[in-house]
Amino acid sequence: EALVAGKYAGQPRGRWTESKLIAKLNELASRNPRSTGGVILFIDEMGKFLEGAAQSGNDVFIFQQLAEAASRSNGRLLLVGVLHQAFEEYANKLSREQRDEWSKIQGRFIDLPVNMAGEEQLNLISRAIETKSHNKKIKPIAKSVASFIQKQRPAVSSGLEKILIDCYPLHPVVACLLGPISRRRFGQNQRSIFGFLNSAEPQGLQDFLRDAKDDELYMPIRLWDYLQYNLESSILASPDGHRWSLAMEAVQRCEALGGNQSHLTVLKNIALIDMFRERSGLSASEEMLLASCDLNKTKLRNTLHQLRKWSLVIFRKFANDYAVFAGSDFDIESAVESALTDMGGLEFSAIKRIADIQPILAKRHYHKKGVLRWFDVDLVPVNELHDVANQYEPEHGTIGQFILTIPTEGETNTACWKAAKNASELGQDWDIVVGVSTRSWAITDLTHELLALEYIQANNHELAGDSVARREVNARSADVQNQLEDELQKAFDNADWYCNGDKIKGLIQAELNSLASDLADERFDKSPVVFNELLNRIKPSGSAVGAQKLLLRGMVMNEGKPRLGIEGFPAEGGLFASLLEATRLYATSGDTLAFREPPRGKKDVANLHPMWKAATDHLKRNNARAVPVSEIYDIWRKAPFGVRDGLMPVLAVAYMLSRRASLAFYRQEIFQGRLSDLD
Repeated sequence: EALVAGKYAGQPRGRWTESKLIAKLNELASRNPRSTGGVILFIDEMGKFLEGAAQSGNDVFIFQQLAEAASRSNGRLLLVGVLHQAFEEYANKLSREQRDEWSKIQGRFIDLPVNMAGEEQLNLISRAIETKSHNKKIKPIAKSVASFIQKQRPAVSSGLEKILIDCYPLHPVVACLLGPISRRRFGQNQRSIFGFLNSAEPQGLQDFLRDAKDDELYMPIRLWDYLQYNLESSILASPDGHRWSLAMEAVQRCEALGGNQSHLTVLKNIALIDMFRERSGLSASEEMLLASCDLNKTKLRNTLHQLRKWSLVIFRKFANDYAVFAGSDFDIESAVESALTDMGGLEFSAIKRIADIQPILAKRHYHKKGVLRWFDVDLVPVNELHDVANQYEPEHGTIGQFILTIPTEGETNTACWKAAKNASELGQDWDIVVGVSTRSWAITDLTHELLALEYIQANNHELAGDSVARREVNARSADVQNQLEDELQKAFDNADWYCNGDKIKGLIQAELNSLASDLADERFDKSPVVFNELLNRIKPSGSAVGAQKLLLRGMVMNEGKPRLGIEGFPAEGGLFASLLEATRLYATSGDTLAFREPPRGKKDVANLHPMWKAATDHLKRNNARAVPVSEIYDIWRKAPFGVRDGLMPVLAVAYMLSRRASLAFYRQEIFQGRLSDLD
């Protein structure tokens, strides 16, 4: 927009659109063909646009349009985008289908990688680390490593040895590996190098410097530990995940076979050097292992012999080096593709299950009233939204539903908003809140991939005897699970919510709890205020029921006694204090202690009077018959009271005892003069 709004372009009528942008660029490129060569459009920090598109769910079709316009301009429009990573790396958190779409767009461009050579990165490291003096121990190692690299790459300058010495206290092998490591998917060129040099993460350089002695080097074995502790999950989710899984499996087998520290050190060094050998110029030869493992030649050869005997490493004669034994040829990509073909369509119930979507709690309402209420959360395609909302009935304890609707048939935003508005008006006895999010496009694809991985774990017989493959599949599942949960979080945060037909201002997921509390306060405005975790719930525990029985017995047998005859502070004593004493249902009446009706107005601290009145009104309306206690329970259970089942017996007995002068009590249709412990 900055380009086309400049003095050469002029502002079009209305707002800029993609088509207007392309048309303006074509116009500029074709202007004055005899005197100018055309237009070069530089997009600096192009990765920021790609990151924004990946995070917000927008497409990157504009880049395809730009590329096509450039390719059709006969060389008069050139497009240059500057990125810190490969195009595809910005899409690594998208679904498989989205990554495929991005790769098609990337195919319109020519990749011109601008990477610092390994020697340049080493020079960068050597200048970044300042030391007053170098330990003599590093010089022969640096000479050996530099000599080896120069044999493999004759173009390397003769000053490599000095550069490696200047990287002290980094071991020369570590210095050579940092550059290649930074270029992997879990790194980002020089940023990762300096991240490592400055980081205080466990086993990092700063962590090492805090306790290192003057003659100590940062060894490759410590670099392995650094990668394992801090980056293992990222490595497993990257293209290097298979090789890392092989190495970790070999390390675990070595430990199980009784390998000592020398065995583990040599094995980890082989795995580390071999994994990043392409750009480092190193290989896991005997010469390099002598330099990196701090073992003498005899000890090293004996250790290598034992590792080969255990089938943990192999010797490659053609390369004269060692590698971790490849005990698995499992191809996770082809397995996922095959599983996706076998599985068929996606059931939306699976998304809720595998994403572990939690109910939305009315937290503020809980702190005000003492009762926990919650809303179900569901994901529903737009074309099924009306039926799902119309047929919804809350389970016991649920007071409504939040629905995030997902377009699956190319519905427009307008159609989604209209469907959400209409569905939110269908709730009568409960609230239905419907959200429409622009982030929902990736949820179904990620769910498909996660279900495919579950399918592989359940049906792929190769995994039974292949621990490397199992590790790889488990890591991939964990990574996709995290991506799915992130996408759901973003979907909820970016949703437009509708309640009772009204659009609610933008709410992030954390604010949905506040909305849930507002709805609970409105629907259950006459809810009693009772703070008791044992009984103020739908189904109390066995111990709570036992305490409840003891309290009920005291209520009918010991009325008039202080604390109903409860001595000390057992569980039933706590129930008495919170349910009867704090609510003033059991208090002094004249000169005696007795059950009494809750007071009216501000003195009714527990807001129990509306419940008492509702029960009394129901009895008066039905004074020609005996009214079962269950009918009173049904009144109290529904809005606007919403009393939990655990409280019902205590409050019902308190109600009957407080109104005994005007109530007759029957047990199995036989009149009873008073309540007893049997009742």
